[in-house]
Amino acid sequence: MISIYKPSDFHVHLREGEILNQALKENIAYFQKILVMPNLKKPITNSKRLISYRNQIESINKNKIKIFFTIYLNSEWSTKEIVNCYKNKLFFAAKLYPKNATTNSKTGFSDIKDLTKYFYILEKHNIPLCLHGESISYQDDPFDREKKFLEKELSWLRKHFPNLKITLEHITTKDAVDYVKENKNISASITTHHLLENTNSFLGDSLKPELFCKPIIKNRNHQISLQKIALSGHKNFFFGSDSAPHYKKLKFNNECCAGVYSTKYSISNIIEFFSLNKKTKNLNKFLSLNGNTHYGLDFLKKEISFKKIKNYKFQKLSKCGDDFLCHYNHFKDYWSKI
Repeated sequence: MISIYKPSDFHVHLREGEILNQALKENIAYFQKILVMPNLKKPITNSKRLISYRNQIESINKNKIKIFFTIYLNSEWSTKEIVNCYKNKLFFAAKLYPKNATTNSKTGFSDIKDLTKYFYILEKHNIPLCLHGESISYQDDPFDREKKFLEKELSWLRKHFPNLKITLEHITTKDAVDYVKENKNISASITTHHLLENTNSFLGDSLKPELFCKPIIKNRNHQISLQKIALSGHKNFFFGSDSAPHYKKLKFNNECCAGVYSTKYSISNIIEFFSLNKKTKNLNKFLSLNGNTHYGLDFLKKEISFKKIKNYKFQKLSKCGDDFLCHYNHFKDYWSKI
């Protein structure tokens, strides 16, 4: 048996429509708080969309867990509207996407310097900035996008806005681990699938569409770096699943959607990973303490207990509307809540 604080997930995609209802109910079952991403089909780029999306989610949530909202940062926002929404606690953080980096990001930035006026506002009002850390150029290798982002966009941002609180999300490389360790006012989230998978498991024997995500899963050397820093309990690294549901028909086709839907089994997978590596003493740091500390949040320290079930029969698909959602799981055994 293992007991931990009820975890927080600081990177969740709930989507819209029927998917929203199912994804949110799964998050309610496993987490005490979540940070919800804004890249909808019509992204959260004004207060009207923000309020509408909040109302949809809270009508299902009914205060069962604490939900923090993000806005999609681009030139459609006025700086005044951002400040007003933040002061009224309508959102918690701003999310920045490079153009065409991932799902529903076609209105992201092409040149990060074009958003300079927004960074002044975020820094002034201590609004956290969450980054999808990839530099997008179609002449470059997709496996190099994160490294290039650190060298180009993030280095510029850190130089000109040193007091801006930054989360480098879903990191995938040793380069990102080293960068975060060496800089102030920046932390990083790590997903379940980037911890547990690498290019060999993704496409070594056969291509697995269910593991296709952005940023793309990296090689074993990068994976080892992520695993070591997560297991260490380092204060600047914490859990953010980037759990991203898609319908099966969109995952298994000629143009596979990017996203790994990991919510249902994330905590079990993380517990098993830390247990196998004899680092369960650092589970609370990775799953609860570090993320909440980074964002300056209080959280419930009431423990919940898990027991291990050998050779558990995992649910690979769940019905959603007239299609299915594909669940990600890595290990054969399951840690079930008692």
